[in-house]
Amino acid sequence: MSDPSRNGVAVLVMPAWEQAYEAVLAKDCLALGARFCPVEGAHEDGRARYELAPGTVVAVASARSSSPSRAYVVEADGTVAEISTAAAEDLVDPAGANRRAWRRRCSRVGLTEAPCRFAVPAGHGYEAETVYGWAGEEHVAACVRATARCAWFRAVTYEEALELGVA
Repeated sequence: MSDPSRNGVAVLVMPAWEQAYEAVLAKDCLALGARFCPVEGAHEDGRARYELAPGTVVAVASARSSSPSRAYVVEADGTVAEISTAAAEDLVDPAGANRRAWRRRCSRVGLTEAPCRFAVPAGHGYEAETVYGWAGEEHVAACVRATARCAWFRAVTYEEALELGVA
């Protein structure tokens, strides 16, 4: 929210037991950077106030947590808006947005880059070294091995998706 008593300064107000940090990426995921200091201690309402510059991306975590639970961005007009962690990641590193979107797409269907064995019905038709759709997402599952009763699948990597022209 914007504080009308201070021209041009955005103020984030949140419970004092939560901490505001600079949003950074660690292993391509939103993480906590340097901690912002509140401009005022907790008032009788139990809330801390942070003055932030426009364009600042903030990650919020509870006092005992080392991972962010929410994210905010300070807009150019001084308003503070809550955004998703995926949007915060993209604001911190716009160049990696497509890579992270592909990673989220594969993780939505439950696949990782490590092959996992699945029992399949006889006559399934899966072939090794072939890419398939999985759980409603196209081109995300790479079959690495197939037998009459089992097939091993892993997520298609971002680099492979680029080569296939699907990312």
